[in-house]
Formats: sequence, structure tokens, C-alpha cells
Amino acid sequence: MRRYGLRDDQWDRHHLLELCGLVEARVIDLDGVYNPCRPNDRLLLGMKGSISELELGILRTRMYEAARDKARRGELRISVPIGYTWHREIGLDFDPDTRVQEAVRQVFSRFRQLGSARQVHLALGREHMHFPRPSDGRKLVTFDWTPIRYRNVISVLKNPFYAGTYAYGKSEHRTVIVDGRARKTYGHHRPLDDCEILLKDHHEGYIDWAEYERNQKQLATNAYGRPDGAKSGRGGRSLLIGLMTCGRCGRRLKVAYRGRYPYPVYQCAAETAIGAPRCMCFAGQRVDIAFARQLIRVVQPMAIQAALVAERAHMESRRQQQRLLELELRQARYEASLAERRYAACDPDNRLIAGTA
Repeated sequence: MRRYGLRDDQWDRHHLLELCGLVEARVIDLDGVYNPCRPNDRLLLGMKGSISELELGILRTRMYEAARDKARRGELRISVPIGYTWHREIGLDFDPDTRVQEAVRQVFSRFRQLGSARQVHLALGREHMHFPRPSDGRKLVTFDWTPIRYRNVISVLKNPFYAGTYAYGKSEHRTVIVDGRARKTYGHHRPLDDCEILLKDHHEGYIDWAEYERNQKQLATNAYGRPDGAKSGRGGRSLLIGLMTCGRCGRRLKVAYRGRYPYPVYQCAAETAIGAPRCMCFAGQRVDIAFARQLIRVVQPMAIQAALVAERAHMESRRQQQRLLELELRQARYEASLAERRYAACDPDNRLIAGTA
């Protein structure tokens, strides 16, 4: 039967002494030999165990406090995201692999243009862009280049480390009582402002802190299902998706497509009594046409300037894409040359074995 009021390590120690006493075994340490059947020896072993436990607790506390003090100075080598590495001599710096740096910068550049993490993922996916995935655990020395995924984009955009900010204590553990026993769960993320240590301008970032905050606001605005804030379009032919609200109840109008040749219909989805009519429901073709005419009329004086800006943005995107392809080609040539040198370095009699490795 379990003894309540004892921790697991205390329970294990007492249970071990009980078993030794039942089989009349002896407990030996550097100071002597003890018989658990004797009360004096059991008392002495218990006192030694308590003192050892106290010493371990003190050592553990000192180690944790030393780590926190080092983190307060920004010198604790925590795990860093892709695009950074810890150097033995110079400390924290960008990853020396230019292709890795360009992949991270491409994500931020596309988000500035598109303003949506999903659209960034789709655009980079259409260009067959690859993103590095560590193949050596947390060392971040060797990578496998795989097609970019949405979680790669969102992890880069939401990580404050890319903004030059050192954050320590971003997660916490929680203790709950389940069936009379304490159970700990780990990995509960804290809000960034509640981190134990937050050092801005700690290192050189891919973006600055102001841009990071703008990105977080944009991502929060784009979140689908939020009661406030502008909504981004989620596909479809209508022009005013998520932009109009009901004049009676204030809810955001939703869009449905009807007909053999689907046309948009704007409707209020507010909950009403059974059999009661909706606040409003109307076809969106005339509204979209009128809005498009007014938009063209407003931007017409700036049409040439807008076209030039769009062309420059397109050319910049093409140059970045070309840059990534060139780096990918250089890495492929290096890997092919390395494989050729390794093959040539084999014993000529064993080249058949090297060819099947």
C-alpha cells in the first residue's frame, strides 16, 4: 500500500529499506555497513537519505538560478530557429549557409507583399520553393530541403527571435490534482509579454521589432472567425467578401454562390426565430460592378504610377526567385562534386561496393 505524504523518491527509498529488511540484506556505503532490521541503522539511513535529498535540491536550485542569471544577460545558449546558429568563437550569428538565409528572408518579403500567411505558402508552393528541415536534431548543421509547408511559414512569422529578441521562459508547466495525485503537464505557451526574460535588440534580426508587431497584428486580423477586424478573402468571385456588415444587427455579411453559373449572394447569417425572415439577402452582381467602377475611377489618375510600382515589385520577386534557384543549383553542384570525390577516393577494387552504398 502506498504511503501518502511521501514523494516518489522518498517512497522508493523507504520501500528499498523495507525489502532489504525482509530478506535481511545489508546496505553498504563509504562509511560502513548497515542492517535495515535494526532500528538505529534504519534511523541513520533515513537521516542520510534526507540530507542527500536536501543537498540535491540545493544543487538543483543553484543550477537553475545560474541558468536564469545567464539568460538575463542573454548568454544562455537556448535552441535557436532555422537561420541562426551558435558559433564557438563569436556566439550567436546568422547561419553561414546563404541558401538558408535567403529562404527565411523570402518568407518575410512575400508576407510584406501579400499580407497573408496562407497566400505566402501558396505563392511559394507554386514556385516549387524548398525549405530546410534539420536532419541532425537540434544541432542545425545539416538540412534536408523539402517542399515548403504552411507550418514553416507560420513558425517563421510568429517567432520573435527573427526580430532580434531573446525570449526565455516562453512555456510553463502546470500542476493539477487527478484522483488525489499531482500531475504535471509541460509545454503550455505563455503570451510573449509574460515571458520570464525578454531582451529586445539582443542580436541582429532578419526584421526589426516594429515590423514583427505589424506582422502579428496582420495575422490576428486575418484569423477567420474573429468577431471584429477586417476579414481577408478566402476565395470566390465576389469583391466585397468580409467587408460589408448588416445595417440592422451589425453582423458581417456572408457570401453564398447560387445558380447554374454561380453568382454571389450577400446575406446576413444572424440567428433569428424559426420562420422569421433574415435581416437582408441580395444578389451581389450589381453591387460588385458598381464598386469596381468607383474603384477604377478613383485609381485612374494613379494608374501609370501604380503600374510602375507593380512592375518593380514583380521584377523584385523574380530576382529573389532567381536568386534562390541559383543557390539551389550551386548546392546541387557541390553535392554532386562531393559525391564524385568520395567515389574517386575509394579503393578501385571496391568501387562496386561504393556504387551500391
